[in-house]
Amino acid sequence: MMDRVETERLYLRRFEDTDRDAYYLGIYADPEVMKTLPAGQPIARGDFEARVTGLMVDHWREHGFGPWVVVHKADEALIGHCGLKYWPDSPDVEVFYALAKPYWGQGLATEGARASLCYGFELLGLDYIIAGAFVDNVASRRVLEKIGMTYTGEMTFSGLTVAGYMIRRRDYMAGQTVE
Repeated sequence: MMDRVETERLYLRRFEDTDRDAYYLGIYADPEVMKTLPAGQPIARGDFEARVTGLMVDHWREHGFGPWVVVHKADEALIGHCGLKYWPDSPDVEVFYALAKPYWGQGLATEGARASLCYGFELLGLDYIIAGAFVDNVASRRVLEKIGMTYTGEMTFSGLTVAGYMIRRRDYMAGQTVE
């Protein structure tokens, strides 16, 4: 599988040990960013170390795909993560993303999420991809809608109620022919 994807403004690549500090500070130590993620608040560095290994390393080793770190081309900064992973305790694959706050509102999450769908459908051959966003996270829900996902109702993720979304391969492929 591909370890690296390039979009117009982003490099999406596999996590490296040298990414730890920038990744922790940009996402997991920022209270504003963490409000949008299941933990709900910054996590301790020790907890981050266990989490990052499971999320960014083990998933790739076990499944041959997983999340990438997101590097902003213009300033070469590591600004977050996006990609695909299995929904906990499920055969479903989800698209997900989180960006450092200075990079919000620029369409970068949409760009990374769109590249993730492309990867999932065109390279992995998935039949459908799901996503979840906090019900009141209008910006994240808008990203999911902009990449062609359809709201499917509320669902539970790690004990939290989230807005569920899905896109089927056929709908993704049909959308690729329309500009």
